[in-house]
Amino acid sequence: MPNATRRSPRHAVAALLAAAALAGCASSSLRMASGTPTVMAPGQQAVLPDQATLTYVTVAADSRCPPNVQCIRAGDADVVFEHRPAGGGGARRFTLNLPEAPTAPVGAFTLRILALEFGEHPKATLQIDSTQP
Repeated sequence: MPNATRRSPRHAVAALLAAAALAGCASSSLRMASGTPTVMAPGQQAVLPDQATLTYVTVAADSRCPPNVQCIRAGDADVVFEHRPAGGGGARRFTLNLPEAPTAPVGAFTLRILALEFGEHPKATLQIDSTQP
């Protein structure tokens, strides 16, 4: 009687390839370069040039006028981020507001929101610029 729990070599190879793909996804991080726009989705984390991390947490409030709609007021959006310095240390959460306050210091950089999509989970186009000469 054949052993029902025995798997073919093909199954073993497929399982190894799937595990390698998942490990590759987990280890690959988004990297932000100074002066280069980067698109991030809510929940996504990026490594800054100084090895600190920046997480785009969520859009806490969005009263912006949607495209193709006539509004009396343009509205604004509150976008929440978390910055964690390299080498440990406490994370700092902060909120940027479009269009009133789209920039904030994050370690040795200044973070700027260049654009924020509309929708349930809007992607943000961000840029960091070095504050050091």
